[in-house]
Amino acid sequence: MEYQGHTLDDFQVRAVQAIDRGESVLVSAPTGAGKTLIAEYALEKCLNEGKRIIYTAPIKALSNQKFRDFTGTYGEKIGLVTGDVVINQHAQVLIMTTEILRNTIFDDPERLSDVKFVIFDEIHFMDDRERGTVWEESIIFAPEHIQIVGLSATVANLNSFASWIRRTRKAKLEVILETSRPVPLKHLLVLHGHGIGNLKDLRRLEDEAGTPVGGRSPGWHRATEHEHAARESGRWGPHTWRRLLMDEIQKENRLPVIWFIFNRRECEERANDMAHREFLNASEKEIILRLYDEWSLKYGVEGDKAVVEMRRLVGRGIAFHHAGLLPTLKDIVERIFTAGLIKLIFTTETFALGINMPARTVVFDALTKFDGIRRGPLLAREYMQMAGRAGRRGMDEVGYVYSNVEWPYARFNAVNRTIDGEIEPIHSQFNLSYATLLNLWQRLGKNIFRACDDSFANFGAPAPAPPPPPSVRSSRRRRRKQKGGVMPPAPHAYAGSYRGMVEQVRRRLALLERIGYTKDRELTPKGIFAKQIYGYEIQIAEFIEAGILSRLNEDQLNVLFNAIVFEARKGDWFRPLAKELMRPWKFKSLDIVEKTRNLEREFGITTPTKEMDFRMASCIWAWSHGCPFQELEAHTSLSDGDMVRYMRLGVQLQRQTIRALTDYPHFANDPYLAEKLKTAAARVSRDVVDAEKQLRQG
Repeated sequence: MEYQGHTLDDFQVRAVQAIDRGESVLVSAPTGAGKTLIAEYALEKCLNEGKRIIYTAPIKALSNQKFRDFTGTYGEKIGLVTGDVVINQHAQVLIMTTEILRNTIFDDPERLSDVKFVIFDEIHFMDDRERGTVWEESIIFAPEHIQIVGLSATVANLNSFASWIRRTRKAKLEVILETSRPVPLKHLLVLHGHGIGNLKDLRRLEDEAGTPVGGRSPGWHRATEHEHAARESGRWGPHTWRRLLMDEIQKENRLPVIWFIFNRRECEERANDMAHREFLNASEKEIILRLYDEWSLKYGVEGDKAVVEMRRLVGRGIAFHHAGLLPTLKDIVERIFTAGLIKLIFTTETFALGINMPARTVVFDALTKFDGIRRGPLLAREYMQMAGRAGRRGMDEVGYVYSNVEWPYARFNAVNRTIDGEIEPIHSQFNLSYATLLNLWQRLGKNIFRACDDSFANFGAPAPAPPPPPSVRSSRRRRRKQKGGVMPPAPHAYAGSYRGMVEQVRRRLALLERIGYTKDRELTPKGIFAKQIYGYEIQIAEFIEAGILSRLNEDQLNVLFNAIVFEARKGDWFRPLAKELMRPWKFKSLDIVEKTRNLEREFGITTPTKEMDFRMASCIWAWSHGCPFQELEAHTSLSDGDMVRYMRLGVQLQRQTIRALTDYPHFANDPYLAEKLKTAAARVSRDVVDAEKQLRQG
């Protein structure tokens, strides 16, 4: 069978046949195996039949890339809706983030009445600790007539996951597992003090208790002159291995290279360390700089300091890429890389997520990373997702993956578990937010615990009948029985389990009743308003009820909304904003949120409302007053990317609030608040912060 000029692999044929039958399909295949073609087939089928289809992605960069790709082929039939951008929202093919899909399911399900398929790209992202619940909620609550096309990296519990979808969706679902790669991978290790080897060599070193290698084992990688000299003198160590490895890669003609480093600062440092190398000939250099300059000019960032500094590296075929970069600069780097002229890029793991950026070689600077809580080994699933970028279909016979192993500190079992171990299963991260609970309470009432019954955490596990939601009086009586009148927090063992989920839902419902979002099994005006705002519903509803938003001008609103979403990283510096510009409303808002958090502790809620963080206030105040972006470095040490990200998040929250006020204006009792918020948001969403402008320019 052929499609788009390609002879389809067997797994692709099975997938398109299931789509032709109108069934759901779950495809699990390695990175680069050709899952995207299946999604494109479903998309084109819906276009030909006059049906609508939704394409969801876990990150905005992937949504934006798909929008560009599909628009180039199908033109005005493609639309995009993310938190930042709304373009052609009634299009036949709508690309959106999964959060937007979930919100649509609850807020306006009629908009989905003529949707035939929803494509979940990277559906295994349901395992994400912070955002995975959005995938699960979307799968559970999407209208039953919608079929699913789930695209996934390899997961261990694929059949169990599929069985859960079948039961929850009450639909036929074809499971397709493909384990082979079109381009095989060769996995190599950089062993400090010993050159380049493989897992067998690491095991032998460990068996010999660290005795220097006296000769090559059958699996030992052929030594170059550099390797041999380095091994003899012990120079394959922490300060030389990168240089020697690049010598090897260049000599063996294994460019281009994606070099994964799980630290933004080190991405930049390592790129500059390699700046003495010349990867391009004169013709290639002329082409890449012309493209770089054209894109910089098109985006209007040609004078930006970071753009100028990156140009020096790009002219040598080198770049770096991470979330701290200006979004326009990230986009330029991605486009130049796609053109095939970047030969070496240092990047964090987000470069591997869905975006089509293959190379011949992948390097792991380390097989461990910091996950926000602790440093630990990469999961086998994470390793394979990133390693899968090596080997370009139709161009390379083999893809090369080099991993730095700090012998003798790294041990065989840990390294083997990451590189050659069993792929980890998907786990449920179901964790209903207040807004989701309010939506479900309005739809299901006392049957709300059916949502917990339908969760993946409960699938296959015996579930005791959940207790009814307590009244405020009963929750008070229960609290009085506790020492000090405070209900203890639920144990962490509950996280992701059915029992824990039910208990947390029960406690959250009791809190919502206590603070006036529900009454007599109905939503109050405050509850009706809050159910339309996801993530920060409590803060916005409480601030409006207290009259705080109505008393602020546009610049103060921008500072407040940023403080709701902002969370400083350790070590960042901020210029303080004059106290008189924020007194007394800053302290009033802090007090409201702290009272909520105290109540959450009292009720034993394990995921509390986010604290306010005003440290970015001076930066936001200056930007809201028209300060040029380049001058914001006088207000904070935040990276360009972080500044833009938090500005955009604040604007997204303002837009959610505007929509909620438009749908339910009586709650605010202020007919001018929505217009004032629109003016405030426009002051922030300008120049490099304006995501829609960036996308249209590109």
